[in-house]
Amino acid sequence: MTDRALYLRIADEIAGDIRSGRLAEGRPVPSTRRIVRDWGVAMATATKVIGALRTAGLVETVPGSGTVVRRRDEQAAGTAHHVTAGKRARRAGLTQRDIVEAAVRIADNDGLPLVTMRRVAVSLNVSTMALYRHVPNRSDLTLRMTDSVFAGTKVPEIPITAWRRRLEAAAHLFWTVFSRHPWAAEVFSLSRPQLIHNVLPLAEWSLGTLRAMGFDAHDMVCAHINLFGHVRSMALVRLAEGQAEEDTGVSADDWMRLQGDGMRRWLSSAGLGYVAREKFDFDLDTVFEYGLQRMLDGIDARRRALGLPG
Repeated sequence: MTDRALYLRIADEIAGDIRSGRLAEGRPVPSTRRIVRDWGVAMATATKVIGALRTAGLVETVPGSGTVVRRRDEQAAGTAHHVTAGKRARRAGLTQRDIVEAAVRIADNDGLPLVTMRRVAVSLNVSTMALYRHVPNRSDLTLRMTDSVFAGTKVPEIPITAWRRRLEAAAHLFWTVFSRHPWAAEVFSLSRPQLIHNVLPLAEWSLGTLRAMGFDAHDMVCAHINLFGHVRSMALVRLAEGQAEEDTGVSADDWMRLQGDGMRRWLSSAGLGYVAREKFDFDLDTVFEYGLQRMLDGIDARRRALGLPG
């Protein structure tokens, strides 16, 4: 038994939890980050663990949920499907779309930093060099990943004169995509904007709206960057919170309850006891919307100060 590879021994342990029902159908299995933390192994080993469970037909990747336990009536079929899919991929030939979709699944499950060319290749059952025939490097891959998650995003039909509704719509579209794929916020740069095909229409919509309001180029660009910066920064907060909950197993609400007494003492000593007495539901969607509306209020104030039409 000691001659059996470590990743297989870990996979056997998790498989035992699945078969015994301790890990129920549809429930998340330990992520690679958690395997690294709990078993004290390298990320490459953790990746092999998930791969072994997938090969055994016990787990599947669900967008937005990560790697979960397959339904029992699908587990046996899953093994055959995985083998057939690997043979079919080699026979039909790898495509750029295959690579991007595999990378998105990894990022959704384990985060962008863990998307490596080697790991994507392992998930597709191909050599790492095979990927470079379709994507030149990891940076190009991350841009293509981001472009893919924005595919199909369309701005609604809102008159150009309804500037507030139009800017709200653009912000909400970004927020929705970032909520589904939090890692995408890490790809964007505020100071070095990238040309991402499916994102350009949203930027054009926002800048066009600000231009129609009568703002000059300086006000247009500053307002656009600040609006997008708000969405991106709040998305990064959501990403960090998700990682913290996964690492600690403690939600934000539970953390606040655990810190409650110490926090109240600190607030009282700082003369802020009234804050502790007020109940506050730390909901990121609510905080995001509050910040967005205040930024739009500021744009409106700037419009009125310049004497621009409403």
